[in-house]
Amino acid sequence: MQSLIVIILLLLPSLLFASESTYVFVIDENYNPVQGYKLLGTQRDDIYISKIEPIKKWITNLRSQLIVMQDGYVYSVRDSIIVDKRKGIALLLIDFSQKKPLYFNPEEVLIDRDIKVLTANKNEAYSKIKTLFPSEIKKEARKEKISDYTALAEQYEKTGQWSLALSVYEDILKHKPEGNIINKIAILYYRLGNFKKAKEYFKMLSKDEQTVARLVGICIIEKDFEEALKFIKNSGLNSAYMHYLKGILYYLIGNKDRAYKEVSILFPLNNELAQNLRDLLR
Repeated sequence: MQSLIVIILLLLPSLLFASESTYVFVIDENYNPVQGYKLLGTQRDDIYISKIEPIKKWITNLRSQLIVMQDGYVYSVRDSIIVDKRKGIALLLIDFSQKKPLYFNPEEVLIDRDIKVLTANKNEAYSKIKTLFPSEIKKEARKEKISDYTALAEQYEKTGQWSLALSVYEDILKHKPEGNIINKIAILYYRLGNFKKAKEYFKMLSKDEQTVARLVGICIIEKDFEEALKFIKNSGLNSAYMHYLKGILYYLIGNKDRAYKEVSILFPLNNELAQNLRDLLR
């Protein structure tokens, strides 16, 4: 069931923009993943603690690259910094401007998920970051002087500092309870893997197609398919994409007859989605 859900989410890139873990992959000259390694987060959302092995593979393999998988997308690695060669730990700096949809199934790639050495040496890595990037402390000191908090939050968001962006947006919401701010907060919780909080904020929004699709995406990740169906039914939406999602959900709960009915409904509405759903059901 787990691998099936991964495949389905890969068919729904608009839903898969959150993940609980982050990985770095070495890819060959044809952009095929060779091996993956689990990363450990730091006090900055754009810097991760990594083993040295992927960096070694990248250096020794001609025309290979390092990419980071996070939130259903892949990003380029803009720099790597060795923290302790003997202990085998390093820092990877992610370039969030180089964002592409996840194009492979990570379940089919050999992945090293052991992060014990990273956890054991995380304080050393944190100290290295504070030494190398003291400007982050200055940014916090200047925060009170910035009148446009929305601009500050957007800047944090653009640079991948999602935790800081979230904190600012939540402060803004107290004085400016608007839908676009609620949506920003929901998406950031989603990206940070806090699906419970993301769902809480998405429920505050009007039930347009994008919001419902994101709620369905959370339910699929949580394997709560019945609740996902309720979100679609209660939204009152009757679009082709909603029928497509319903077909997938009926399939996941084992009701193939209802799933095939959605295929029949889809064909006159959107032939491409109907074909995709039918291929999944076969």
